Order: sequence, then structure tokens, then C-alpha cells
Amino acid sequence: MTEVARTQGSSSEIERGGVAEVAALGNVLTGLFKRLGITQTQYAHRVHLDKSAVSRYLSGRRLAPQEFVDRLVGEVEDHLGAPLQPEAKEALRNQRLEALRVCNPDEFQLESLRGELARSRRDTRRAERNIEALQTLLESKEDEVRRLADDLTQLRLDWGAERADPAPTYDLLREVARLRQDLQDAERLRVRAEQHGEELRDRVLRLEEELSRRSPSTGAVPLEVFKTQLAELWEAENFPEASRDLTEAAWSRPLDEVTELLHWLKETAGLTPAVTFVADVARLRPLEDVLAFAPEVAWQGRSRIQGSWTTAVAARVTARNAAVVFQGLRKTETRSDSESDRVLAEVVSRVRSDAQAVALVSAALSGTAALGPLTRVSAVLALGRRSDPFGLRAVVGLAEAGRYDVAALVLDAACLGETAAPDDGRVLEESVPTAASLRLGAAVRELDAVQIGRLFDLVTWLDDTRVMTAFAVWLAHEDETHLFDRLLATMADQGRLSLLDVRMSATLGDAVRDWWRRSRGQ
Repeated sequence: MTEVARTQGSSSEIERGGVAEVAALGNVLTGLFKRLGITQTQYAHRVHLDKSAVSRYLSGRRLAPQEFVDRLVGEVEDHLGAPLQPEAKEALRNQRLEALRVCNPDEFQLESLRGELARSRRDTRRAERNIEALQTLLESKEDEVRRLADDLTQLRLDWGAERADPAPTYDLLREVARLRQDLQDAERLRVRAEQHGEELRDRVLRLEEELSRRSPSTGAVPLEVFKTQLAELWEAENFPEASRDLTEAAWSRPLDEVTELLHWLKETAGLTPAVTFVADVARLRPLEDVLAFAPEVAWQGRSRIQGSWTTAVAARVTARNAAVVFQGLRKTETRSDSESDRVLAEVVSRVRSDAQAVALVSAALSGTAALGPLTRVSAVLALGRRSDPFGLRAVVGLAEAGRYDVAALVLDAACLGETAAPDDGRVLEESVPTAASLRLGAAVRELDAVQIGRLFDLVTWLDDTRVMTAFAVWLAHEDETHLFDRLLATMADQGRLSLLDVRMSATLGDAVRDWWRRSRGQ
């Protein structure tokens, strides 16, 4: 009986782990660990692992990585001052492979191929050593043949040809011929071993590349077993351990399992764990996984889950990846394509300046002209922040960046965000700005002359006359008339003044007529 076999636990201990093969491996590792005579917490500190991970591996609730097994074996050998028996190590390796076969067949295939490749390399090295030995022996025999041939020639000269016996030379020649044949056979074996090794290496590399594109493997147990373990942890009120397991699952399990876990969490544990879970998915997984998971979140509707997801995704957005995130979210098959607008609005709401906001929006829309809904982004840009209402500066910045389409949307939100003009032409004095919302004129006055010119040019060439007129109404109610006059002069120079709908506001109509009289008088 090997050392490994003697450390195995009872069948009841195995069953408690959920997966018999993983639990059996955990029992073997626990038997090895006990030889160290230290606590799991001490060992976790020694090997720089979280103590919960050590506990999961030794209890058989998670499949221990090969690195963990190798490190434990090394620690035990150092402690004992002697190596474990080779059979024990091989049995331990086979037991882990059997657990891996159950938990992750693809990784099992990869580990098996790696083991076969290692054996093939050993066969190649063995063939090379055999060839070297045969070459050495052949060279020795050939030297001996040459010496015997010389001796035979000399004997013939000294005693006569009839007295010389050539039999020993013939025997050596036959032995040399056999050695040469053996050498050729050894060369063929080496070539076959090398070819087999190359084929195995290619298969290993292809499988490694394929698996690297998938989610990382952490030796997780099957999903149904994992759910049972989570329920047991909650029942035992071991919430920290359950949270750690869920966080690990969020970044390590395949996306289809993550989706199933989300629905199961909502039904079994309630909203709070589900909210945390989707945030971990957004924080920890590669961006391509995050975007692929977006439709599942969109189907949750307006909820804490969606809000948590949006916040977590927005925290990862930079000017460098904004286009990938924004345009990737628009391509996903969601219930609506507003998720991209929601995430980008969250990103913009966090920036410190209008310049940063413009840079992020420009980067997000890079290479695309089709906007889709930008309602939230426009509103955030229009309102800015309480400490820095940079709405119009953002409008000018977007225009300078060549995004006139987005600038027009932001201007729409700035002008019509609180009061919208009717389409029936009625006079609407309610559109007069209130004292609490008189920010537009102040924002215009913050701009320099060049920026004001760009802003007024943008307003002049708007396709939406409602926004154009609303902007003029706002300026008409400002105390400083020179801004209003400059806007009308710009529109008149471009032949667009007639597009103003003066029916929207009696104040605007009076102001325009007054400007005409003053202009003609000048």
C-alpha cells in the first residue's frame, strides 16, 4: 500500500465534498498536510494564499491546482527531510487527474497530453543515450577490427598465408554489422519519438490556446454541486465564505453558468447577492465577456441589478476602451439599445471637467455616425455637475471635435430639458426660464469670443427649429442684450433668422422686432 493510499479518508468524508473524486483528493492532501503539524492559517501565510482557498482545497470542496499539490508535497518532503516514494507521487498525480476529468474534461485532456509529451521527451532522450552508447561501442569494435586486420596481415607476412586464421576478424566484422543495424534501428526510434513529440507539442499548444480564450479554470466543482455548497454555507451562516465563492465564480465560470447562477441567486437568495454578483462579473471578467453578458442584465429591467452592473462597467471605461465598450453594448441583443447610453452617461457623470467629458464621448463614438439614443449622455453633459455646470462648454468642445450631431443633442437637452415648446404654434410664456434655472446665460458668458462664435454658428445651423428658438428665448430673458444681439446678427448673416418661431414666446417676438429696428437704424 502506498503512502497516498494510506491517507485516504472514509466514504462518508468523501461524500461530504459533493464530488467524490475531488473529495478523495482533498482527503489525501489533508493526510499529507497533517504531517506538517501546523494550522491551515499558518500554511496559508507560508505559501501566500488566502486561508479560505487552502480550506477549500483540503476539504475537497474545490479541485486543488497542480501548483498547490506540488508545493504541498515539497513542504512535506522538506519537513520530513526525505522525498516521498515515487509511487506515492504518481498515485497522487493520477488521483488529481481523475478529479480533473470529472470537473473539467478539457483541462484533463490538456494535462494528459502534457504527461504524454513528457513521456515522449523521455523516450527521445533515452533513444539519444542508446545511440550514443551504440556509437561508442561501434567505434570501439571498428578499431578492434582494424587492429586485427593489421595483425592478420603481419602474420601472413611472417608465417605465410596458410598459417594465418582470419576467423576472429570475420566474427568482429559480423558484430560490427549487427551494431550498425542496431544503430540504424535506434536512429529510426529516435526520429519517431521526435516526430511524436512534435505532434504532441502542437496539440498541447493548440489546446492551450483554445483554453486560454475561455474563462480561467479554478478547479471548480460542477455547477449543481456548487449551488448545494452555497446553500449549505448560507444555512451555516458562513456568509464570508459564500461571498468569496460567488466572487470566484463570477470571474472563473463559463458565461452560460454565470447566467444560470444569476437567475438561481435571484430565486434562492434574493436581490442583494445577485446585485453583488453582477457587479463582480462586470469588474473582474475580460471586456468581451462583460459585453456578451450585457443582454442578460438588460433583461432584468430597471432594477438594482442593472444599476449595479452599469456602475461597475462604467468604472472600467477609459478614453482608450470607450469605443469598444460603447459600440459593443450597442451591438448586443438587448431589449433596447439604451444600455450603451446608460453606461456612457455614468462615465461622463464622473469626470472632472468638460474637456474630459468631450474626450470620452468623442472616443466612445469614434468611427461611428449612427448615434442611437443618447438621452442620458446629453442630459448629463447639459447639466454638468453642481459644482461645475459645464454644459455649454461641452457643447462647444464637441463642436470643435467635429461631433456637431452630439453637440446639437446636448444643446437640445440644455434648452428643452425643463420646458418644451408645443408644435401647434401657441404662445408659451411658460417656457420663460425660472430664477432657479437661469444658467444658460451665465454659461454663455463663461465662454471666450471664439467659443461664443462657434456656439452661435452651431445654433444657427441646427435642423431643429424648436431648439434654435428655445435657445433664443433663453438669451432674450438675459439682462445683457449684447449676447442676444450677437446671436441674431449671426443668424441674419447666414440667412437663417426667419427660422425662429417667434410664436413660441411673446418676449422673443418683441426682442426680435426691437433688434430689427435697431439694426436698420444703425
